[in-house]
Amino acid sequence: MKKLITLILFTVIAVSLTVCGSDASAAAERGTPVIAVVARVIGQPWWDNVRDNGVAKWSQEKGIEVIYKGPTGIDVEEQLQIMSDLVAQGVDIILLCPNDSAAFENICREARERGIIIITHEATGMQNIDYNVEAFDEAGFGGFMMDHLASMMGYEGEYITMVGDMTTESHNNWADAAIARQVEKYPNMTLVPDRRITSEYDAEIAYQKTKELLIKYPNLKGVQGTCSFDAPGVARAVKELGLAGRLHTIGATLPSEIRDFLREGVMQTGALWDASITIQAMLNLGMMMYNGETITTGIDLGMPGYENVTVDGTLITGEGMLAITLDNVDDYSF
Repeated sequence: MKKLITLILFTVIAVSLTVCGSDASAAAERGTPVIAVVARVIGQPWWDNVRDNGVAKWSQEKGIEVIYKGPTGIDVEEQLQIMSDLVAQGVDIILLCPNDSAAFENICREARERGIIIITHEATGMQNIDYNVEAFDEAGFGGFMMDHLASMMGYEGEYITMVGDMTTESHNNWADAAIARQVEKYPNMTLVPDRRITSEYDAEIAYQKTKELLIKYPNLKGVQGTCSFDAPGVARAVKELGLAGRLHTIGATLPSEIRDFLREGVMQTGALWDASITIQAMLNLGMMMYNGETITTGIDLGMPGYENVTVDGTLITGEGMLAITLDNVDDYSF
């Protein structure tokens, strides 16, 4: 049955790509907008979940085709080219998770000048957009992860932050917020001089850099990650080196990526929001805007955690923050 469902979802995606990509005018004549989602990357579990359980599900339920595209790696130039092609094509709505927010300001400005609705995710600082949708307040999420890391560390000891890269705005905002929470609440914890390292969106690199950090900082007790590969990579090093209970990590990651580590006691907690739910809330928002609805605080975007969102300028926040533990990890299929 699972294989059948997966096949159906992939079929929906395939149909969406064909219909919208080749016949935008026909979609417009039917009175439905041409919608495109530009993912941060394709072929990774996080974004597979967005595609299969988010975009394809919404497309099938609403009967509206959606273009789904993204670079094959964390590549700003490739993602920019995809965005430029969609703008030139004249789509109506673009949902974007940029790999470098600043790099997309010009193309988003051009898109909006052409009347294209631009909705972003993980890009709270962007200017040339209609709205940026987040599952939670960024400072709150960084603080949430630090609270859990501090508890694991016994509220003392050395730690460091890890991000996918230095240009991913959301990752760095969460890490900054985590540090701020530590300074405010946990004075016996110490941020090591390196402060922040990058995993380059690769669990293998997170693993290797963790081992290097332990040579440089033998008393390191915590690594607060942000990208979905950080915590799994750190946890692999913890397991291999027999450091369970001594070196702790938390990060925004998929339940499937940390399930075994939780069961083995290598990790205690992961942080999460379900991006497949977020993308459906964004798609609903795009349709509301396309239909001329007013977007204000308290509006319901039609998805769990987004029934009563806060609207502050271009920033829309819901209440979709989750802690993944041994007690609930099996509740999630992704």
